Amino acid sequence: MEPTFPLLRLPENAIVHVLENMNLNQLLIFSLVSSKIKRLVTSLSIEANDVTIAIFSKISIIVHTTKSHLTLNFYDDSNNQNEVLPVDISLPVAASFNNEDRTIQSSTPFNLSDWLHHIQLVLCCNQPLNIYFDLGCERFEIESLKEIIGSIRTLIPNSLLTNESSRNVLKCFNTPNKLYLFKNPFEDTSQIQQIFIKNYNGIVFRDVYSLDDMLLINSEEVNFYRPISQKQFNRFVKHWIRGSNPRLQYMFLKIDKTDFVSREMLLKGIQCVDVGKEKQQEICQNHGIGIVSYYMVAIRRKDGTPAVIATKEFQNVIFIRFIVMY
Repeated sequence: MEPTFPLLRLPENAIVHVLENMNLNQLLIFSLVSSKIKRLVTSLSIEANDVTIAIFSKISIIVHTTKSHLTLNFYDDSNNQNEVLPVDISLPVAASFNNEDRTIQSSTPFNLSDWLHHIQLVLCCNQPLNIYFDLGCERFEIESLKEIIGSIRTLIPNSLLTNESSRNVLKCFNTPNKLYLFKNPFEDTSQIQQIFIKNYNGIVFRDVYSLDDMLLINSEEVNFYRPISQKQFNRFVKHWIRGSNPRLQYMFLKIDKTDFVSREMLLKGIQCVDVGKEKQQEICQNHGIGIVSYYMVAIRRKDGTPAVIATKEFQNVIFIRFIVMY
């Protein structure tokens, strides 16, 4: 039998010194030992800068700090037939780390809500969570998850979800700061437009969209990934100059190269001036985009608000970044 070390009998400052040399997995396990250790782990002020809950046939809580990360899994029934059975998340559940067979439990049985609250407390998770839904999430009741998780920062329904599952997720988690939507799960055009008019901080949309959809966008940052025509973009810019999309700060989109005649046609009827190289570099650095091969022009809205349009050719598409200079 291996000798044991009486850690809990040490003075608190000595225990803290030991805790400071543990990884996140070890700290989480130790925080379950007693209220005293939980308090000492919390006193380390290990601040999580990003927390994601991935919901598929199991639930994973992924925590990132500036120095490390951990992944805690729940309802991981991948090796038996229970994988597809509905789950009552109000009941106590054990947890496990990635690539480890053993499970961990608290001295007082935790359900999912208890685990999440404990993690948020001891790892100082003060920001809203990122939520990712994937195939298999149907075994969990969406409304119950919403009650546990509360407000969220980023919502990502994967493209593998059925349209019905995607609609349920969007209906229940309807106030994220940022939305990633890989496909349009609605049959009625007006329903997806109800998504576009919400005042998200950002939206990423990877399905087909129209000029009307663009003009309804009420987010600050928009990323479109399906190519559009240069005529559609030209018309959008003209509407923006006249006052549309007042909250917009940044838009990324693509134009199919086979539809692209020239930059002159792209900007036909739009008053613009070329942006000098030094100013281009400053703008690109401030907005985190590369400077290589970008052609940039400046425009103004009728109310005087300035913006720039940056274009870059890559393979069969033209990348366009529309940046409003507030």
